[in-house]
Amino acid sequence: MKIFTDENGFDSKGRKRIRESGQDLTIFRKDRNMFACSSQCPHKGGPLFLGKLLENGLMCPSHHIIFNTDTGKVVENPIPASMGDYRETGDLKIFKIETDEKGIKIEI
Repeated sequence: MKIFTDENGFDSKGRKRIRESGQDLTIFRKDRNMFACSSQCPHKGGPLFLGKLLENGLMCPSHHIIFNTDTGKVVENPIPASMGDYRETGDLKIFKIETDEKGIKIEI
C-alpha cells in the first residue's frame, strides 16, 4: 500500500503527522532527507511524533531512547539495566519515502 501526502504541513522542527488507512505515521524532514515511521515509540508507545532529530538518530521524548533513522535499530537506550524488562524495546519501523509530481509517497 502507498500513501500520498503533499509537501505542506511540516512544523518548525520538520515533522508532519499523517493518519490514513488505519496508519498513524510521522514524516521527519531534515535538510533534504526524509523518513517516515510510526507515530508511537516501540518502547512504551510514547509520542514519537514529538521526537527530536539528532545527528545520530531520532530521540523519543518519553524515555530518550535514540533510534537509527535508516535502520530503526536502537542507537542508545539510557534506561538502566537494573530496570529489567522495562528497559526492553523493539526496533522502530522505518518506511521508505519517494517524492514525485504528486508529492510524498510512503510505502507501507
